[in-house]
Amino acid sequence: MIDAAWAPALDAAATAPLTIVIGPGDAGKTTLVTALANALFDRGFSVGIVDADVGQSVLGPPTTVGVGRVTRVLQRPGDAELIAMAFVGATSPAANLTGTVVATGRMVARARAQGIARVLVDTGGLIAGDLGRALKQAKIDLLDPDLVVCLERGDECETVLRPYRAVARPRVVRLAPSPAARPRNAETRRRFREEALARYFAGSRRIVLDLRSVVLKRPALFGGEPLSVEKRREASAAIGHDVIWAERRHGDTAVLTATALTANEGRRLARIFEAGPVVAYAVVDLVGTLAGVDDAAGETTGLGVVRAIGIDPPSLELETPVAPDAIAVVTIGRAKF
Repeated sequence: MIDAAWAPALDAAATAPLTIVIGPGDAGKTTLVTALANALFDRGFSVGIVDADVGQSVLGPPTTVGVGRVTRVLQRPGDAELIAMAFVGATSPAANLTGTVVATGRMVARARAQGIARVLVDTGGLIAGDLGRALKQAKIDLLDPDLVVCLERGDECETVLRPYRAVARPRVVRLAPSPAARPRNAETRRRFREEALARYFAGSRRIVLDLRSVVLKRPALFGGEPLSVEKRREASAAIGHDVIWAERRHGDTAVLTATALTANEGRRLARIFEAGPVVAYAVVDLVGTLAGVDDAAGETTGLGVVRAIGIDPPSLELETPVAPDAIAVVTIGRAKF
């Protein structure tokens, strides 16, 4: 049974096909979403949950936005049946605001395509400052929800919600946080992510993907015109770094080096290559980083950890639970594991 103090949210969500729950960290957003999902399910609605808290996600591993269908009474959103997930590549939306918003939109669209009558979006706790305001307003503007429920201790949601006072949509319900909500410090959150990822990768194996047939979406390497070995040697001698790979792309030149280049070294390479600015990627930054893997339909099927990058032929070694024949596209993110 839902807490009496939160009953206004249930009454509103019962008539709202799409509800977004916002508020600062540790206000009880996930607790409220779970309670709403159970109450709506009990009333006979088909219910879906979109977990857009990329750092503490429970529908899909951290760094993803997941969508699940409620098929039984939940103890937490992670008990829902996972339908799909979208890789964001970061454990904080601040590191990929656009990706977080786009992934959330994709997962809401998936829920609607499944014919789910009531969709609840659980968001992260970034709400303060220009970035938090931009993130939450971008989600509201993109998703066009019927209802926004804000959990706030004071006026944390005011600057986010103020522009919507003058328009008909969305309806806004403001509630006090759950008295049962307990603050979690950065260490607790970090430990949650590591444990969740460790569970996800349990039983994974190392695979080698041929990047002549599998597309590396980010960084966008091995799709341009390769520069000769001689040119790479000349570049390596000029900067004192081993230029492992170099290719001309439309408007720039991409290089792969063992370690990161300085700005001066990048400018020196641009003069040598005479083909626009140089965009440099370092192996040390890519190895150990989480990657999303998509199938031929463009759906994220899981995660991998980058273990090595090969050049001849171009290849990527991943540790992943996903079968290699299910991988068509790889996107290397920003989070290490």
